[in-house]
Amino acid sequence: MTALPEGELVRRVVGDVPVLILRRGDDVAVRSDRCPHMAGPLHQGTPSGTDGDICVTCPWHGSVFRLSDGAVVHGPATASLPGFETRTEDGRLEVRVVAVPGLPVE
Repeated sequence: MTALPEGELVRRVVGDVPVLILRRGDDVAVRSDRCPHMAGPLHQGTPSGTDGDICVTCPWHGSVFRLSDGAVVHGPATASLPGFETRTEDGRLEVRVVAVPGLPVE
């Protein structure tokens, strides 16, 4: 996990899914890297806020998302960012898709 820079937005791919990662100490937020408005690359966005209220601003149209829960803080986006479950195992960050009720997980 130390390979992830502290406080910087990073893009990685989990399976075929591009994800946005922000590490702050031992806390890691993992969200979809694509803005739900028009698929802007959020890892190129701007982080803002403090402590548990860190947000990312989409570089294309300015939508703002809270990384703790993916909620839209400011549009034009109207849908939240999907999240992922994480854990650290032997110093490596492991990420998996959060199951959504009613949708099949393959």
